[in-house]
Amino acid sequence: MSPHARPPKRAVRPAESGMALVLAMFALTTIVVASTSALLIASADIRATRNYRQASQVHFAAESAIAHALQVVNGPGVVNFQNDVVGNWGTLFGTGTRSFGPVAGYAYTVSAAADPADVVNAGRFVATATGLEGARNVVVARVVRSNIPATAPGAIYLSQDGKTNSTFNGNGFTIDGNDHLLSGGLANPNHPVPGISTRNDTNTHEAIDSLDSGQRDNVTGLGFIAGPSPVPSILTSPAAPSTDQLNQFANDLISRPGVVVTPMTQVTGGLPPFGTTEHPQITYFNDPSGVTVKGAGNVEGVGILIVEGDLTIQGSLSFSGLIIVRGRTRVIGTTTDTGNATLYGALWTNDLNLTIGGSAVMNYSSAALAFANQASGGMTLPTPVQLTSLIDCSQAVAGTSGCP
Repeated sequence: MSPHARPPKRAVRPAESGMALVLAMFALTTIVVASTSALLIASADIRATRNYRQASQVHFAAESAIAHALQVVNGPGVVNFQNDVVGNWGTLFGTGTRSFGPVAGYAYTVSAAADPADVVNAGRFVATATGLEGARNVVVARVVRSNIPATAPGAIYLSQDGKTNSTFNGNGFTIDGNDHLLSGGLANPNHPVPGISTRNDTNTHEAIDSLDSGQRDNVTGLGFIAGPSPVPSILTSPAAPSTDQLNQFANDLISRPGVVVTPMTQVTGGLPPFGTTEHPQITYFNDPSGVTVKGAGNVEGVGILIVEGDLTIQGSLSFSGLIIVRGRTRVIGTTTDTGNATLYGALWTNDLNLTIGGSAVMNYSSAALAFANQASGGMTLPTPVQLTSLIDCSQAVAGTSGCP
């Protein structure tokens, strides 16, 4: 062979001609698989994140529902959880579904149940919240009545939603919502309440307009402003007990052991006191026509006084505690300016015609209400309920701890 001769060419095998394509397709498939896996993982992460967010939001809605229920119940307070809360739930809170305003698409319901072991003092709220894509959460809150009485709505509280007609006679009366000590002077620190409190602005303005210019500085307490044109302490307390709730409270108190029931319609003196500081009591005047303290009447008492009908004071009455009048409070003082009433604590009334006159002193006093709370063994005044435990039913065994 000549040194300049070229070597013969190697023949290309037919099978090798498609290898590059195969490798390219394999690489492409690998990329597609990797990309699809990444997309699936990302999608799963997104769904997991969304589900977690929805679960968190629906749980937040359920807890907010519990807070809402506590706020509604603690407005008027509770004497008997079964009667005041469970038995009145449809009116007090309602059984329908409520929208959860802060986040669209979420809603909740709340139910109430008493603790079978203590229907008076304990119970639970069950909140069920729903959200987007079928998210659902149930939260159970266990609650008990506090041993601290709720603050009175006012030294005098008018519970009517309908129009009231307050009349103030003379200038010898004092209604003070500042917290008074029974020994004299004011409590320190002092947490005043309104001198007079009503359920709505219409009745608040009616009471204010019933005072003449010389009487406006006779009603003091929270919101009072002294000056050439005094602003009386008369405010609206829409969360305070309604007439029905006030009547239920009275029924709860009357059913307690140790209540002293009297059918008297006139009290003219010479009677033992209706409770003392050593032994405060619940006194119930059960005649629907009411009771009149008149003439030579010199009546004293400590605890709780419940009058089925009207209360008329034309004699001398000295009482420390809570007075509930289920009819009209026609006078604290007298229509003829001869009465002498000195009341410490609070007066709650359903009346439509409140007449204040004579020598009448109504001083709010938490110390006096403490005596009322001792009557019949204590826990007699409306108190707020306190949260003792909160259970997320998604973390609990079904059928336990109040969970469905």
